[in-house]
Amino acid sequence: MPATDEETELSPPAPDRHVVLLGAGHAHVAVLKAFGERPMPGVRLSLVTRDVRTPYSGMLPGFVARLYDYDELLIDAAGLARYAGATLLRGEAIGLDPQARTLSVRGQGELGYDLLSIDIGSVPNRAPDAAGIPVKPIGDFVDRLDALGGAAAAGSSDDFTVAIVGTGPAGVELAFALARRLQGVGDGRGATIVLAGRDPEILCERSLRTRRRLARALADKGIRLETGFDVTGFEHGELRAADGRRIRADTVLWATESAAAPWLRGTGLALDASGFIAVDATLRSLSHPAVFAAGDIAALPDPRPKAGVFAVRQGAVLARNIRHALEATPLEPYRPQRHWLTLLSTADGRAVADKWGLSLEGHWVWRWKDWNDRRFVDGYNAVARRASL
Repeated sequence: MPATDEETELSPPAPDRHVVLLGAGHAHVAVLKAFGERPMPGVRLSLVTRDVRTPYSGMLPGFVARLYDYDELLIDAAGLARYAGATLLRGEAIGLDPQARTLSVRGQGELGYDLLSIDIGSVPNRAPDAAGIPVKPIGDFVDRLDALGGAAAAGSSDDFTVAIVGTGPAGVELAFALARRLQGVGDGRGATIVLAGRDPEILCERSLRTRRRLARALADKGIRLETGFDVTGFEHGELRAADGRRIRADTVLWATESAAAPWLRGTGLALDASGFIAVDATLRSLSHPAVFAAGDIAALPDPRPKAGVFAVRQGAVLARNIRHALEATPLEPYRPQRHWLTLLSTADGRAVADKWGLSLEGHWVWRWKDWNDRRFVDGYNAVARRASL
């Protein structure tokens, strides 16, 4: 029997379902774009982020080398939120109750959700209480970079030495970039750069030819390499290793393998041994179906390195799976690529490309990397500008 006018009038409207995106990482900017292009009726979006303009990590070494202005790295997360019709809350998470479905945000109180997606990246894994400058969060690192340059320029007659801990792609690119940035400081003598890490050689996951190319380039630029150096701490101007070795350094930059946000350990979410959120192939939490995770913070069932190339690819799948979860339709798996392209700049107008065990080098590789990175950032910023039209 059809409802009468009175019955229709008395029926309460269905409440909006609330989707909270925590973090404006590489996957979440894709989610905002997707929901802006195709909104879901009855769905309310919120974006919680520390930074309303988020830096793209792939261009950070270029910025350190003074090849980019800082603005060129930044994706307009606030503009993307407007484009998606999302409420923007500026702050950082400090707690989560997945049973009550509430997120605690510093300065904002508790935020309820129906679905939560977490894409907050990671931080360098450094020795407990060790001094120095972590490369992430990028915004904090950038704030301290000019001070580092000033200290190098004002140094005494002794060499100003910067030790970079981490011999993966981030550390290697940072060493080249910093050598260029600090070239000629301190009465023209420049600074000494030392790259140290516990692995037996640099870039263990890349091809032998790429490792040799970049080890040679480090030597050519006077960057000292210390492999097998398992750091235990940095105190009184010395970086210490477990085997007793010491490196004298004025400061240390931490570009080590990733660590997870400590507050996650008190949430009750299923985590891996390192504290990252354990997800299934659909990027959904293994313990709480109302929670998704992507990017560095997600521990995939088929593990991959903590690299932006995977977060970028996860974005489209995450957007569709949030939509599927709201529609109660089957989710689709994210299938991480087995072979991924790495483009590594040597900060001198050249770069090295590595994939499928192949290694290529040249000015054209840098132009390719530069075009690829700019296209990624500019593409999202073009979408964000549509919100202002």
